[in-house]
This record gives sequence, C-alpha cells and structure tokens, in this order.
Amino acid sequence: MLRLRLKFLLQNKQTRLILLLTLCLSLLITAIGLFSYSRYRQELDSELNTPNIELLQINLDVTNRAFRESDNKAVDASFQPDVLEYIRQGANADPALVSRVQQYLHTVSAGRDIQSIDIIRFDDHSLISSTAGYHTWQNAPDRTWTGWIEHIHNKPLLIERRWQGTDREQGETELLSLSRPVRTGNQVTGAVLVNLDYDRFFSNFYIHLSSSQYVYDLDGRLIYPKLDRSVPAAGMQKVLDELGVQPYAYVQLNGQSYMANQTFSDVTGWRLVSLVPTEQLLKNVKLARNMMLLLSLISILIGCAAIYSYSYAAFRPLRRINRLLHPEDPDSRQSLYDLEPVIGKLVGDFHSKALVAERSLPELRIKYVQDVLHRSIGPQEMNSKWEQYFQDWQPGPLLILIISIDRYDTWAASYSESDRMLLKYALHNMMAEILEPHWRTAGITGEQDRLIWMVQPRLAQDHDERRIQLHQDLQRMMTIASEHLRLSLSAGVGSEMMHISEAPLSYQQADTALSRRLYQGYGQILEYDHASSPESAASQNDPPLPDDHWRRELLQCVEQGDADTALIWLRRWCTAAREQESSPSTIRLLIHRSLEQLVEMAAQQHLSLPPEMANYHQHLLSTMNLDDIEELITRTLIHLTGQMDIRRDSREHLLVERIKQYMLEHLSDNIGLPDVAEYVQLSVSSVSMLFKEQTGSTIYDYLTRLRLDRACELLRHSNLKIADIAAQVGYQNENSFIRTFRKHKSITPGKYREQG
Repeated sequence: MLRLRLKFLLQNKQTRLILLLTLCLSLLITAIGLFSYSRYRQELDSELNTPNIELLQINLDVTNRAFRESDNKAVDASFQPDVLEYIRQGANADPALVSRVQQYLHTVSAGRDIQSIDIIRFDDHSLISSTAGYHTWQNAPDRTWTGWIEHIHNKPLLIERRWQGTDREQGETELLSLSRPVRTGNQVTGAVLVNLDYDRFFSNFYIHLSSSQYVYDLDGRLIYPKLDRSVPAAGMQKVLDELGVQPYAYVQLNGQSYMANQTFSDVTGWRLVSLVPTEQLLKNVKLARNMMLLLSLISILIGCAAIYSYSYAAFRPLRRINRLLHPEDPDSRQSLYDLEPVIGKLVGDFHSKALVAERSLPELRIKYVQDVLHRSIGPQEMNSKWEQYFQDWQPGPLLILIISIDRYDTWAASYSESDRMLLKYALHNMMAEILEPHWRTAGITGEQDRLIWMVQPRLAQDHDERRIQLHQDLQRMMTIASEHLRLSLSAGVGSEMMHISEAPLSYQQADTALSRRLYQGYGQILEYDHASSPESAASQNDPPLPDDHWRRELLQCVEQGDADTALIWLRRWCTAAREQESSPSTIRLLIHRSLEQLVEMAAQQHLSLPPEMANYHQHLLSTMNLDDIEELITRTLIHLTGQMDIRRDSREHLLVERIKQYMLEHLSDNIGLPDVAEYVQLSVSSVSMLFKEQTGSTIYDYLTRLRLDRACELLRHSNLKIADIAAQVGYQNENSFIRTFRKHKSITPGKYREQG
C-alpha cells in the first residue's frame, strides 16, 4: 500500500515540486545551523581550553623538574661505590662503611623537598637511612614502603604515595617516594628510595580559583589533592572514562556541566586533570542551534501537511471502490484506501505458507536423520517420513560421512565460542557447496568436533567411480578448509547402503574408520574396511598390551621422580601399540585410565598439572593421533616428576638449615658431629653426606668457620680476654683457639684486635 501510494505521488509534478522544495529548504537550514554551531563551538573550545592547558603544562613542568632532580640523585646513589659495597656485604658490612653510606645519603638529601633517602637491601631485609641509620625492615621507624618495594624487580622506576612511619593507613607525614633499583650483575639486589614531603612538593602547584586540579598515577589512584575535593571520587571516575586520551571534553556531573582538560607526564606517568564549570558559557550558542533546528522542523511539517492534503484528495476515488467491495465491514471502509491489500492478502498468505514449508524442510531432515542414527523411530514412521522429506532423492545407494576437526581442543582454545560457531557454520556451508554438484546431501551437527553427512550420488556411476568422486570432493574440501579456515580435518566414510534403515550401521562404520586416525595421522580420508575392524583384529589373537603392569610402573616412577624410566615405559608401550595396531577405542581407554590416575595422583600430592592437562577430559583423546598423545603424556610425566624432585630436594634443604641453626645456637658448647647426628636423629654418616651434598663443606669446617667469625666479632667490639673469647666460641683451651685462628686467618687473635 505504501509503495503504491509513493509511486502515485512521485508521478505527480506538483507533489514532486512540494517534496523537493521541502527537503532542500530543510536540509539547507539544518546544514547552516549545524555548521554555525560547530564553528562557534570550535572557536569557543580553543579560547576556553588554551589557558587551562597552559596551566596544566606549567604544573606538569614543575613536577617533572622536581622528579628529575630526585631521580638523578637516586640513580647517582645506585652507582655510588660505598652503596654498592654495602649492597654486596649486607649484614657483614663494616660499621665504617655504614657510616660513610649514611653520611653520603645525608649530604645528598640536603635539598628543600627531600625528606630522606634510604638504601634498601633485599637479601637480608636491611636498610641504611639518611635520618635513622642502619636498621632491619622490621625495626625501621619508617617502613610503610615494604608492601610494594618488591615491585622494583619488574619496574625500573616506582613512584608511590605513602605515610611516613609504621602505619600504612595513617602516619606522621605524607610522602611521595621515588625508587630506583640497585643491581649486582644482572640481579636486582637492592633499591634507592628518595622520600619527598608531599605537602611541600605540591605547594609549588599553580592553582586557578575557578578550576579544580587532580593528579592520578598510572594505576588510576588519586595523588592530589588529598583533602578538598570539589567532585566526589565516583564523579571523577566518570570524568576520566569520558576523557580517555583526549586533551579535553565536556562532561555532566550532578546536573552541572564541566569542561575537562588533561595532560600526561612522560617522566612520572601521572595524569593531570582540571575541571572548569561552564555555567552560562554555552547558553547562547545552544539557543542558536535549537532555533535553527526548530525552523528546519517547521519547514518539514509544512511540506508534509501539503503532501498529505494533496494525497487525501487524490486517493478519494479508490476509497469509494473499497467501500463497495466491503459493504459489510464498516471498519474496513474507514481504514483502507486502495485495492492492493485485497489482492496482497491472498498472495501474501500463500507465499508465507510456502516459505515456512521451504525453510522448515532442512530442519525436519536434520531431525529425521538424527532419529534414524539414534534408532529413535520405528520402521513405519521411518519410511513414511523418508518419502515425505526426501521426495527429490532417488532409490539407490546412500552412505554416511563423518568430518572431524583434528586436535579439536587445541583448535577450540584459540577461539571464543561465538568464533567457533561461526567457523563451523562456514565449514558446513563450504562442504554443502562442494558436494552439491555431484551429491544430494543432508548434514547434521554431531559432537563438538564433528559434522555428519548423509549423501547420495546425483549421477549414475558404478561403485569405483563414486568412490573416486567422493575422494576428490573430500580432498578439495580439506584443502580449502586448511587454506582459508586454518582447519585440519579428517574424514571417516562408511559403507554404501541401499535403504535408510541401514544408516545406523553405516554411521558406526564411519566412526570406526575415523578412529584409525590414532595410527594414520591427521588430514586423512579413512574408509571402512572389514579387514581393519576391531572384530577382525581381535580374531587375530594379538598378544595383549602391557596394561596394568606398565601403568603401575609408570605411576611408581612418577612418585619416585624418575622421569627417564617413566618415559622408557611409555615409549615401549606406544611402540607395542603401533606394531599391533590394536583397537583404537581400547588404546584410548587404556590411555584415559592412565591419565586419570596421573591427575588423581597430582591432586593427592598437591602437584600442578601442565596447562594442556588443566581441563582434561576423555573426549580430548578422540581427535588426537598416537604421536600427539604420547607427547602429551611425556610432557605430563616430565612436569610431575620435576615437581617430585624439587619436593624431595626441599626436605633435605630444610634438614640442613636445622643443622646450621643448631650449631649457631651451641657455639659456646663443645659439640661435634655425633651431637649434630643425635639432634636430627640420623646416623653420623648420613648427616655428614647430606651436609656435604647440600653445602659443599663438612660439618667440622662449617662449625669452625662459625666459631672464628664469632671470635672476630668479639675481638673487634669487646674488651674480653683471649681466653674468655675462646671459651665463648667453644674452645676449652686457649692455645688450641690461637692455633686454629692463626691457621685460618694467618694472624694471631691479639694482632687481629690491634689492627681492628
């Protein structure tokens, strides 16, 4: 109806003229209004944004200059020789060295903005502060940085806002801390922490009375201001989202319009944002825009009214004809204006019914084939629906094809669910297009990796010709899928059948043929062969595979951390499977049981699995060949045995640490190897061998070294007699202590004290 009405109106010169003038005038007014508004807004934006951007740039230069100065001091400190020497020595550092480092830090931190400078050591969790001297992390008067300082291992520069003191939530003074790593070789072994006074740092900011300024770090945390916020945090998050990376934008917050500007620091990564309320700045320009649009709308309404008035008079004769056709329906006389609906309704009903039937036929065929393959319908219903749904098919040979995606789980992991559905849909359409010239087809979706097709040849060909044609079409389909969809496919082909009732058997044969992918690999067209079926293979009386025995040996090797022996058993079993070519389903079942036992053992032992085994299920094996399955089990075995080795080594390490602690606590006692063995409840030979393997030193040498180190410390920092020091480090005889000291230090204790 609408099409006929428009056709009639556009054929009339008067109507065309009214419509043309209305559209041209409306478009002209609208274009002028929008252009004027756009130009005015551009000029206004430029005038309003320039001072705000300049103010942000000034503040940005202030912060960058301050941080460059602090960063230069941090970098210089990280390469200062005394600092590097302290990082290397740690707790063994000479007090004089610590004093020199602290004096250096005190000199460097003598700036106006710098509160303090700390040298932090990671190995023993110690530090030297320009204000507090040497401390451990736990005893440092200022240690709120301990929660994030470890990130310096991954970042060359850290800038954090924190409280001074021990309480991370509230402290004495708020600081801005800049951290640089200190490296020994290729390892980050320490850090330089430059602490700036927060209030003094931001006192250099230039603030405009009509604008609010905010500073955010790389993680979106608010740096400035800390108290007075004219806009709440939720509102500022909305501002940041709308700004994105734009230099400015207009935002609405709580009914108030703001002009937001921002700039970014290439030194600190900070984001400086300013907000200026626009208030009445844009009132006049919006009024001008609205008036232009209103004028355009009025012109359109006038033109539409003129067209409607003319069309009402032009269609009056047609309305009279419709009243004559529907005298019994007064509503029809009031709502119909032409004869088109009368004929259109009849044609439309017929077309819709035909369209529904045509579109439903593929779905009905899919449901029918599924019911036949699953034996869900009886013979009578099967035959009647076959004649109803497949009227264009001929009596003759049918066969079932199964198309499967190789390594389906690996392929599926590369795509989202929607992308997988799209690719399968494309594969389905591509295969239908390739088979269509030579075959009648009915395709259904099987399991996740499968497409199932029932096909019938269109041409009268013998069995060999049909087989060759099918191979050519399938090979073409696999090539195109590999080139365009990046899919590796395998196909299983069942035997030909003369009646639809034989479809379940052909489907089982196609599935059996496809299972030989385990031995023959990917991208193959596998036809069912009675000689290779599981039943005939079983009749050959092949020697049984080493089922339970090899699995028990495999698990025992994993528990012992013996990867080499486990891999030997795996390769031996896989070689036997390839040589015998046993039933693929039996092989996959044995492998599945083995992998389940490995997964269960990993859960019991609290071991992690490799990524490809994190979501293991039995269907994973159905689309893999034996080489890939062997590789999967190999990676799993290596992964698990490696963890078992680490766990065993870890227990021995803990035992050695206990021995070291025992000797340290009993330095003043006359202890020896038997006492240590009795303490850990092991034999003397076992303790000696274990300690030698883990430390490379004997227990006697290690104990002597501990005693002499303690003696050196007492000689330097106490006034005790040599005999008293010898007694405190476990030597009952002073002469024995002196001989041992001179043997290892090449100097007597007395001269060592004089030199210290």
